[in-house]
Amino acid sequence: MDTKLITEITQWMKTTDLAEFCYDKNGSSIEIKTQEALPEPTEFACSLTPVTSPAIGIYHAAAKGKNLVLKEGQLVKEGDALGWVETVSKKHQITSPLSGKLRVVTAQEGAAVEFGLPLFFIEKN
Repeated sequence: MDTKLITEITQWMKTTDLAEFCYDKNGSSIEIKTQEALPEPTEFACSLTPVTSPAIGIYHAAAKGKNLVLKEGQLVKEGDALGWVETVSKKHQITSPLSGKLRVVTAQEGAAVEFGLPLFFIEKN
């Protein structure tokens, strides 16, 4: 690709609101990004599985009269109760989706939670 064409493209881009331009023809290609172009998101592998709130409501570790203390490093089995989210109309049980170790516990007794908010992170055994 000739430098004159590259110069013309970059000058033209300054007159637009484009942040990125890609061109590919007959094996010749060019990619131009301005400072406004967003960086590519970094992908990484994570061994932790999030357990999220099933609804908007108040988190409780256990039903009234019962005591359930969840600590980081504690082993859990698939299906173990991890608490409840209480809404106006019902209680939504939270269970462990897999067997493993609780690595991060963000859930706090009596705290307001939103749908999809991570409450726990479990590392699979």
